[in-house]
Amino acid sequence: MRAHLSVALTAVLATSVLAGCSSTDDGTIKVGAIAGLTGNFITAEVVKTAQQVFDDANANGGVNGKKIEYVIKDDAGNPQRTAQVARELDSAGVVAMAGSASFTDCDVNDAYYRQTKIHSIMAVGASPKCFQSPNIAPVNVGPFTLMTAVLLFASKDLGAKSVCNFTVVLPGSEDAIKSALGDWERISDQKLVVNDMTVQQSGDLTPYLLKAKQAGCDAILFNPAEQLVVPWLQAAKTQGMTDVDFLLLAPAYTDSVAKAVGGLGLKIHAGSEFEPFTVESPANADWRSTVAKAKQPATAFSQGGYLAATFLVAVLRSIKGEVTRDSVNAALRDMAPITNPMLGTPFAFGPADKHAPNQASKMVRLENSRWVSVGDGFITIPGS
Repeated sequence: MRAHLSVALTAVLATSVLAGCSSTDDGTIKVGAIAGLTGNFITAEVVKTAQQVFDDANANGGVNGKKIEYVIKDDAGNPQRTAQVARELDSAGVVAMAGSASFTDCDVNDAYYRQTKIHSIMAVGASPKCFQSPNIAPVNVGPFTLMTAVLLFASKDLGAKSVCNFTVVLPGSEDAIKSALGDWERISDQKLVVNDMTVQQSGDLTPYLLKAKQAGCDAILFNPAEQLVVPWLQAAKTQGMTDVDFLLLAPAYTDSVAKAVGGLGLKIHAGSEFEPFTVESPANADWRSTVAKAKQPATAFSQGGYLAATFLVAVLRSIKGEVTRDSVNAALRDMAPITNPMLGTPFAFGPADKHAPNQASKMVRLENSRWVSVGDGFITIPGS
């Protein structure tokens, strides 16, 4: 009987430890991340930059004398693997996630994170789910808020009167896109002259541009990344659309796009996720130092990894007592907003049922095949 009681007590104790998810048994605080280290879309610079932030924190005393152990899992862009590695991180006893950069994580794991009470400060959120979960708060502005900000730049800063939108709608994103466009119409008191959400990911783009010319568009938003943006702008050049402002989102804000289309003689603008990564500014100084130490490229992705890890370190250090999943969740819920010069709005997690704390973007434009910052300030969504 005593033996059975001992076994039962051991089981209860083990269960209680798992419930709190302390990762201090070996003297470390475990933090998890999911990224694409292999596969078609590599996001290694995100987690390697975050790792450097944690290494620097450990070199400066860690958190309450304990080291942060960063547990990175590769999902290779495979949804089944994405689900599997989330369960591995849960079993490993991570107290939170920070710096994840998987494009299937939010859609696949949102329900699991809610079930297991894992909270994630995400480096790169792209799916609507990333901005609609009580357990996920991306540090980046994301494609939907960015659409609103870029359109506000067109109507307010460029003075555009005939604004048009041509959008590739990925599965599950239609409602989020419509909401973003509706926010701009409400704030600007303007209507889109053309709102074409039928753009395909392959084929001739010229008919869309002819539609824009016929409608007299003076500013055109186009949401895809490089593989469509370059032929889009090349076709616009062929159509002689040099008097139109072309508006792009963050996936098109790359050095390779600048080189490919910088000589076309078009007016090309793009929205950034954070302080523009191509700019040498005081706001970017610590991030640049961090990516240099990590030997990683200076990209918007690595900015996201830097910020996510930086914010989690601040939250962990605010905890009085043992750092467990429960205490981290409470600290995230109750945290005071954190300002950072790389962001136009403060970061906070809080108790809301969804999170999109980054509500601002800085614009860049192409000059001589280089991206340069437009103005000094962020375009902030009113009411954020």
